[in-house]
Amino acid sequence: MRTWFRCIFVGSLAVPVFMACGSSNAPLTGGNQGVQSTTGGDDSGSSIPDLTGGGSDAGIHFNEPDVYHPPAVMYGDSACKAGFYQGNFTGSYSSHLALGIPLSVTGNVELTLNQEGTSDKQCTVMTQGEGAITESCNNIFTLSGGTITGVANKAGMIGDATIGGFPYYCILTGTLDCAKEELVNGWIQCTYCVGALADGGGSCELFGGNFAGPLTSGYSTSMLAFTGGTWNGAESLAGNDGGPPYPEGGSLDMYLALDGGYGFLGKYGGSGDWGATCQNCE
Repeated sequence: MRTWFRCIFVGSLAVPVFMACGSSNAPLTGGNQGVQSTTGGDDSGSSIPDLTGGGSDAGIHFNEPDVYHPPAVMYGDSACKAGFYQGNFTGSYSSHLALGIPLSVTGNVELTLNQEGTSDKQCTVMTQGEGAITESCNNIFTLSGGTITGVANKAGMIGDATIGGFPYYCILTGTLDCAKEELVNGWIQCTYCVGALADGGGSCELFGGNFAGPLTSGYSTSMLAFTGGTWNGAESLAGNDGGPPYPEGGSLDMYLALDGGYGFLGKYGGSGDWGATCQNCE
């Protein structure tokens, strides 16, 4: 059975991007991601791979070290690789709970990358700036089970002294365009807390805040890693999944401090860098 997914409007820090790609049986979670086959024959080239370790070689099953990340699926040759990726997340964050005082942010990135199909299938990439771009589906990968966990360090007496700051949890989604070696429709939705996280990171035991925003990155085919990544999230975008309408009908860049200058005039959020390297790619 062919599986269909929703589509997401997001962008780089200033220009929203929409991406729709070819049919896929790969498991996906989170985000608004779209899959549509535009050319190709029957579905035999995109059949569900054998995940038991024997029989079919149509797909590759990777054993993941974290139960929150589903198995990665790869259907055919590509310079990019499906697998389990880990890395770092750093930056600065200005919270309304801390009166806008910048807090240093450190954390861990984990995600699973899935290939969308084989080279005999075509995926259509829709971007706001470039229009429709058609590529082989073996060059399209989607992020699944992406999470970021860490702590924003306290400033002075702000935050809970027993945890040394504000713990936070983010859901990360996006699509890798391997031909262009870049992440598109990257997005994070985050919760941070005074005290402990609850509900698997979706809420706080005491109280806290939320933020959301775009995620960008290049991809190194030699290192099999997301490189040069940036993030920018605003509290005013909390709860948004990356697509319009944005609050009060504004454009995305209206809510972001593109220069990282949060904490002024009631604009709270943060920005910084991230990266992740495949842990089990051959």
